[in-house]
Amino acid sequence: MTAPSPERSGDQLADDSVLPELALTIVAVGDELHGEFPVLETMCTPGTDVVRPSVAATQADAVLGLHAIRALAPRLPVTLDLDVHLFPEAAGLDRILGVSRLVRAGRNVIVTDMEFRSPTGRVVGYGSGAFMAIPEPGFRSPDLDEVLGRFGTPRGTLTVPIAERIGCVRTGPGTAVLPSTSVVHNGALAINGGMLAVVAEEAALAADPGAARLESIHLRFVRGVRVGPASATADAHGGMARVEVHDASTGGIAAVATTRSVPA
Repeated sequence: MTAPSPERSGDQLADDSVLPELALTIVAVGDELHGEFPVLETMCTPGTDVVRPSVAATQADAVLGLHAIRALAPRLPVTLDLDVHLFPEAAGLDRILGVSRLVRAGRNVIVTDMEFRSPTGRVVGYGSGAFMAIPEPGFRSPDLDEVLGRFGTPRGTLTVPIAERIGCVRTGPGTAVLPSTSVVHNGALAINGGMLAVVAEEAALAADPGAARLESIHLRFVRGVRVGPASATADAHGGMARVEVHDASTGGIAAVATTRSVPA
């Protein structure tokens, strides 16, 4: 995804950003990083009691990205790949814990993984992410201790369904659009990768009328969406869908996603 402006720390959000409303907390436990968030109705696929995989991916991106900061600092990391797979046991939970670890750290690329767990410790899903360091020295990562301090307590509550809150709408069979606004921007002033997951998820569901929800999503990020909007187009077959997300202002591909659905 696109880097922020030089000398920008990469974690500055607008006052109206939706990201703090996801109420994620993160703590370091030895070499692991543990994230925890409430599962609110506004975070679930409509008509279900299961958190959207796009929301779980947004939370995973934040937690796993801190491993990248720890391994690659002072260089700024950006997300290359992100995936989330939720089990049926993820239904009906009021909270989810994400236990993450660094799998491998190279000079410029790191690989991470995560287990999603119930409050009782039962594994209810898997996730992983790959990150790379921006080579330009003018881009710097935020201080890890400062970031962990901000994630020490919940910073907001999502009171409106996530798609409505960010202005993401289905525009036809297999299509959805997300405006590029400060509500969904990351510190790079581009659309946050997790929010691109939401528009990909909405397009995949719009392409498959027989789907109740998605159970997994894999995203590969190509470039950031600054001007936008982000326009997603999905092609679904047998419960799986391939989604392309474009920056409508340039026509360039911003992300490619693969999803798997659960039938209604």
